[in-house]
Amino acid sequence: MNIRIQFALNNDLYLKRYLREHSYYYKDLIRNPSFINHLYELMKKAYGFTINNKLEKIKDNMKTINTFMDVLK
Repeated sequence: MNIRIQFALNNDLYLKRYLREHSYYYKDLIRNPSFINHLYELMKKAYGFTINNKLEKIKDNMKTINTFMDVLK
């Protein structure tokens, strides 16, 4: 495996964990080192690190706070 790919995997624990859970991506990663960009996007979607997921969490937190404030009134 490419040294740059190994370095990227060792520095990002979530990416390393995702690759271990989905080990069939090792073959694609060895054949095409630029696949790491796609793998990173897959990992972000799987673990909820995308912008949309973060906005949904904020929206849910705001609803919870709003409900709590209504109960206090």
